[in-house]
Amino acid sequence: MRNIWVVAKNTFKLEVREKILYAIIVFAVLYMLSSLFLADLVLKELPMVKSFALAGTYFFNAILALFLGTTSFFKDVDRKVVYFVLSKPVTRAQFLLGKFLGLCLVLLATTAIFMVAYLGVIGYEGGGFDVMGIVAIALQYVEMVLFIAFATFVSTFSTSLLSIVYTSAVFFAGHIVSALVADAQAIHITGLKYRLVQALYYIFPNLEKFDIRDFAVHAIALPASTFVLAVAYAAVYATLLLVAGIWIFNHKEI
Repeated sequence: MRNIWVVAKNTFKLEVREKILYAIIVFAVLYMLSSLFLADLVLKELPMVKSFALAGTYFFNAILALFLGTTSFFKDVDRKVVYFVLSKPVTRAQFLLGKFLGLCLVLLATTAIFMVAYLGVIGYEGGGFDVMGIVAIALQYVEMVLFIAFATFVSTFSTSLLSIVYTSAVFFAGHIVSALVADAQAIHITGLKYRLVQALYYIFPNLEKFDIRDFAVHAIALPASTFVLAVAYAAVYATLLLVAGIWIFNHKEI
């Protein structure tokens, strides 16, 4: 565990030095502030401010997760960091898990910044302490952790460019698989086509489980079980991805 934490800490230190990280954070905070002016266009209603702000946190978190997840591993290979680390008493599994944990810590720090900006904007608009907004952002973070797990998995066998393509494709597919099943049932598709749709539903992560922005925007209470099940789903899926990634990394020549 100590080795994993050391790799995670070093990963965190390296990634927070990236200038593009700060550029994305600045743009995200500016977007949060601009949501106040965007809301003026629609009668400055609080739900609209929440909608704009939550959409901003999601978009910029997704950009960060994609950037971090698909570049960090390859930067370590280019800088020969991976060779130096693996020459120490550190296993490949520990290295990969440390990378994953370090990236999650970076994303946790940026999510905390976005959350503070969100609460500031909502508080300025008279929305008080938005608990449901915090829950929505927390589930966004959980989704991005799953996103990073998939990017880490893909990075063990692909190139940097293809990692971006694969991860982006799965990200979009993860948001439409549940809709595909619902549409297939609505129009009564059966046979091989329906089984194919079902297969896609179980293969790709169902990212709609983490989208509760509508609940937060309209201040609708969410059952605690929904949050717990979403976190459990992400934990199981991420674990499977990391186990597969470790297996591939252990059999890869670098």
